[in-house]
Amino acid sequence: LPHIARKNIDFSNINGSSISAYDNFFKNASKKSGWDWRLIASIAYQESKFNPNAISFGGAYGIMQFMPNTGPTYGVFPESTPETQIMGGGRKLAADEIYWKEIPDNFQRKKFSMASYNAGRGHILDAQRLAKKHGLNPLVWDDNVEKMILNLSKQEYYQDEVVRHGMMKSHITYNYVREITERYHEWSTIYR
Repeated sequence: LPHIARKNIDFSNINGSSISAYDNFFKNASKKSGWDWRLIASIAYQESKFNPNAISFGGAYGIMQFMPNTGPTYGVFPESTPETQIMGGGRKLAADEIYWKEIPDNFQRKKFSMASYNAGRGHILDAQRLAKKHGLNPLVWDDNVEKMILNLSKQEYYQDEVVRHGMMKSHITYNYVREITERYHEWSTIYR
């Protein structure tokens, strides 16, 4: 599913008592991954609008939109149940968070993990190296590494000697992290 940048994120499909039909699965994934269930749900909403049968143009599948070469690593296949898809998503997010263990701030580390979930770790490492080179803090996502993510669509940046994974559609990842975070903060004030 292509992620479209929107100024006003629509939560109108959410009723008053639950975020989705899968809240219990998100809560179980939260217990095993250490990620707030509302944050996992926000990622799932961004990825598929909670559709367990979603398939993207690039071949990503399910609620958590696993790529065919990544899903099996986390026990997730196109025919997996919604619970298995969500548990696999929680495991992937936890693995990404462990990868970014040098990020000192807990929520900043989660933003690096979300960006990795969307774009792959290689592009995030490139943005980190660019941040360091341009005098920004490579251990802070907000207003630092996210700025360099945006620049990875510009030739003078993606052809820099410190960049190893080339160009990316950087606005997608930039918006992805921001929209998920905004939705999560909204949901965390409403749902317990």
